[in-house]
Amino acid sequence: MLSPAELYPAVYAWLQAVGAVPHAAGVASVAQLVTALVLGQSLRAASLARTMVSEPGVPARQRYRRVRRILTRRWLSSAHLTPWLVRAALMLVRDPVPHATMDTVRCGRWEVVTVGVVWHGRMLPVGWEVLPYPWPKGAFTPAVLRLLWRLGTAWPADRRPHLVADRGFPSLKLFRTLATLGWTWTIRLRARLTMGIDGEARALHDLLAASQPGVWTCRPGTYGTGRQRVAGHLVIGRGDAIPVLARHQANPGSLFHRGLQQAARRREVRDKHPGRRTTSAQQTVGWVLLFTTHTTWLDACRSYARRWATEGSYRDAQGGYDGRHGWDLEPVATHEPDPHVIDTLLGLWALGSLLQSSLGDQVGRPDAPPLVHQVRARWTTTGRLSVWMRGRFALTDQSGDLRPWLLDSLQAAARLLCQPAASPHATLAPQPLPCAA
Repeated sequence: MLSPAELYPAVYAWLQAVGAVPHAAGVASVAQLVTALVLGQSLRAASLARTMVSEPGVPARQRYRRVRRILTRRWLSSAHLTPWLVRAALMLVRDPVPHATMDTVRCGRWEVVTVGVVWHGRMLPVGWEVLPYPWPKGAFTPAVLRLLWRLGTAWPADRRPHLVADRGFPSLKLFRTLATLGWTWTIRLRARLTMGIDGEARALHDLLAASQPGVWTCRPGTYGTGRQRVAGHLVIGRGDAIPVLARHQANPGSLFHRGLQQAARRREVRDKHPGRRTTSAQQTVGWVLLFTTHTTWLDACRSYARRWATEGSYRDAQGGYDGRHGWDLEPVATHEPDPHVIDTLLGLWALGSLLQSSLGDQVGRPDAPPLVHQVRARWTTTGRLSVWMRGRFALTDQSGDLRPWLLDSLQAAARLLCQPAASPHATLAPQPLPCAA
């Protein structure tokens, strides 16, 4: 395992390549914090303070003050970091049309809206907004739109993303913003909404009642029925009608636990409204309603399936796969009263995730050196590890066999980020809305 003093110069060079912090003193401060995060594997102030690079005689109280001072600077805020994170993420993700996933995570008194680029089953956070919970009335949609405009002005015009999101986000303002930015989308809808189908307003609940399990349909439609409506396609299908399981999830143990989860879900749906005989949740459970720019249901479902990358990244940031191997985002944010510090804490999470996931990607490559394959074989019996967890095991491997390779890999990652790319501050001219059918 590398010591903080050994890893710090490589992280410093990597941050210089990212380009997010313009001043040398700022790069040094942020590099110390990122080094402490990826070696200590926790966002707790105590872990960061103990792992930070400093002179031998620096007491604990002074280390705490340094951590707090760095977290109050603007270099880690979403407003500052987003253009540079978008550029760095797109250097790693080589898809012609990258998928961006939007979701929310609650951390005690705070609700965080995040957008990340999907990569190897995880998402690389590139933007976020912080809201107090419960949400102030009328604050959620404006916060989402601010986040999308910030991302839209930073995103290269030749690689606009495909946005996927859950059913808590749809609104006419959201879809008009996406259309203006020139983004495509696949977003889930609630069954209680109404859409324009064949020029008429149709309740989605009625369309569900007329659908057959196992039959997926895709038809043109509009979100909204007035002059400001947005055109797209409506996809309807039953997600659990034809179960398809991965090979490692089709064994008796996994099937048993899946049955327990499904039984718990049925109880939750049944008990949602105790005073009613039947609820809409019981009638719509298992059904999927998507509003998409794709023209086929299969493409829409494949895009929407990438939304689950967010769940794994949230789990990594909080408790990890077993509740003990995450970065403790929730307990740290729960006890933090300052929204600006929450904002910068999320920036530290984004930079640490980018660094650790890029290392995990290099660990899992088939052309990695034989020594890396040998060390990786010690970590798990199945080899099924996410890029984030592979990076964690590489950075915390106790044998020390990966020490020279880790430093070389960070140098290679810095060289990759130094390649020419579109300026992160290039503005994107608004595009006209597509004509609604």
